[in-house]
Amino acid sequence: MTFDSFEIAMLIKEIYASTMGTISNNLKDSGLTHQQVMVIKLIAHNGKINISQICEEMSLAKGTVSGIVTRLENTGYVKKVKHENDKRNTYVTFADKGLEFAKEFRTTINQSFDKIFENFTEEEIKEVKESLLKIRNKIKEVK
Repeated sequence: MTFDSFEIAMLIKEIYASTMGTISNNLKDSGLTHQQVMVIKLIAHNGKINISQICEEMSLAKGTVSGIVTRLENTGYVKKVKHENDKRNTYVTFADKGLEFAKEFRTTINQSFDKIFENFTEEEIKEVKESLLKIRNKIKEVK
C-alpha cells in the first residue's frame, strides 16, 4: 500500500468544503453568517462564554468578535450578562430566539448528515469515526 498523505489531505479538504456547503445551504434562509453561527455553536457548547474565549476559539480579533456579538444581540439571538462577582467581565449567552435557532439548526444539520451515513453499517461508521479521531489527535500532537 502506498502512503499518500497529500491525497488524504485533499480528501479531508474536499469533505470539509462539502460539509461547509451543506451548512451554507441550511443557513441561506436564516440570514446568519458562518461566523455568527460559530458564536451560537460556542454558546450552545458552553452555556455562556466571554468575548476573549470566543476570540481564542475562532482565532479572530476582539473587534471582529465584538461586532459579530453586537449584531447577534441586535437581532435578538444573544444577550450580554455581567458576571456576578466581577461586573467588568461580561458573558454572552442565548436570548430565547438564539436558543430556539440553535435547537432547530442542530436538528436540521443532524438530518442532513444522517442522510450521508444512512447506507453505512454501524461498523463502517465506527471505523470512520475512529480514523477521524486518530487523524485529529495526530494533528494536535504535531502542532
